[in-house]
Amino acid sequence: TCGYVSALDREINTDGTPIRMIQTDAAINPGNSGGGLFNMKGELIGIVNAKSTGSDVEGLGFAIPIDEAGRVAEELISNGYVSGKSYVGISLTDITDSFTAYYYFKNQSTGVYITQVQEGYNDGVLQYGDRIAAIDGTEISSSADVKEIVKEHKVGDEMTFTVSRNGKMTDVTVKCYEYVPQSDVSFGSESAG
Repeated sequence: TCGYVSALDREINTDGTPIRMIQTDAAINPGNSGGGLFNMKGELIGIVNAKSTGSDVEGLGFAIPIDEAGRVAEELISNGYVSGKSYVGISLTDITDSFTAYYYFKNQSTGVYITQVQEGYNDGVLQYGDRIAAIDGTEISSSADVKEIVKEHKVGDEMTFTVSRNGKMTDVTVKCYEYVPQSDVSFGSESAG
């Protein structure tokens, strides 16, 4: 490999979440993920993040652009998390066969089911076992669809979820909250103990 940059703003799906990355032919191995991608002047331009694998792919790696990585680092230092991420407070599962749907949810329809609703978020309108059929009129076929739509909304936005509950289709208004991870870890001058 030569370290050529072969594409900018390449959208790559990681666990159903699209991320815009720099594509390179630099060799990426389990030990160098998280390392720097540098230009010919020695300037840091990206953080190596992933590689594409497959029988028909060789030497295809990806790096998070340094502007994005820097923004995330600043947020982590100042807030302890990345602010502005929309969150609706639910856990989802994709059910692809009617036996599993009936076993867990007493429903024979396949689709995207809510498996948990976090207290204090949308627990007044969503519940365990709801099957999400559509959001704002867009049909839902996977949990990745739900994540993508939520990600496109801003904190404070409201969406209309069409859910199947107890054999009936129901429209509910779901609010986007800011995702704030729960952590006991603190950084700074305070000492532990």
